[in-house]
Amino acid sequence: MSGVTGKSAVFFFSALALTCIAQKRWKKSKGSRHKRGDTDGNHDISQRGESLLTPTLPYIMDYLKCLQDHCDPYTNPRGHIPLCMSENKLIIELLGVRLLQIETASRSFSDSSVYCYNNTLGLPGPREALAYFLAKHFLFPERRDMTFGDSLSYIRPELVCYGAGASSLISHLALCLAERGDAVLIPAPYYAAFDVDLNIIAGCIAVPVYCSGDPSKGPSPRDLENAALEAEAKGMRVRMLLITNPSNPIGSIYTPQVMKEAINWARSRDMHTICDEIYALSTFDGQFESIIRTLNNELGDDVHHIWALSKDFGASGFRMGTLYTQNEKLLRSLANLNIFRLICIDESTSR
Repeated sequence: MSGVTGKSAVFFFSALALTCIAQKRWKKSKGSRHKRGDTDGNHDISQRGESLLTPTLPYIMDYLKCLQDHCDPYTNPRGHIPLCMSENKLIIELLGVRLLQIETASRSFSDSSVYCYNNTLGLPGPREALAYFLAKHFLFPERRDMTFGDSLSYIRPELVCYGAGASSLISHLALCLAERGDAVLIPAPYYAAFDVDLNIIAGCIAVPVYCSGDPSKGPSPRDLENAALEAEAKGMRVRMLLITNPSNPIGSIYTPQVMKEAINWARSRDMHTICDEIYALSTFDGQFESIIRTLNNELGDDVHHIWALSKDFGASGFRMGTLYTQNEKLLRSLANLNIFRLICIDESTSR
């Protein structure tokens, strides 16, 4: 057991170090942007365009190189194996078999609504299917026999929507809920792309929350308060808490009590909380509980639930993320913003 604990500690501190290094590299590269006018000719791009020349992730270029020279045990044994990207490729074949069924194609394209302009938050059918999915797997996972009709009495379809991946929705939430320069607290170590998700469009600043106790147990209200005070001392307004459960990257599961305390702390400061549960269905011990269930489906106007196909369904290339929020004013705002990041999804692939 001590060996396992030691390995877990090494993994955690390695992940923490990589988070810090990635954040410093990104901030350094952001600070060394080219000034406008450095390029030849009179048709150089804007300063905003210049700011986008820096890779969004510090490892993305190396990852793309790995894809061009991927390891194969028989044809390319000296190729690269990218360890920086989390993708469940074991499920791809099963998913492909399901999507290639004639029934799927028939249901996908037989409804004329999929060919036309429609609600930017998603077609009515897929939004009903999403409400059913969330009720069955997140709110009442023990009720495997829940009917489609019953589920819609618990989660209203008009309170859920789709976006072009979890990253896109988190970026949209930051833009709609916070102002440029506001701080977003995130328990460390955290997913390296959050820095970019929050900053590149919304201009928010990710602030790591370091746990005084065992980081795998999650942050305490004291840890959150210390991080908030530190951010405020630097002149930032602390506007949101972004918490991933199960944790990315260390994989630990926060208890309902830890999640409740974190949300209660955020509410005491009139902050919003984004609960990213992108790994919710990839747990094995049955200890995970969705924030939707923990709060008895009473999210209020300040708690927002994120999920996506990327991890649980091994379909990161589909770019489909979901949002469940009971803040109807926020949804009206997203309906206008989402027109720039629409996705095409029909009822057959969402039920």
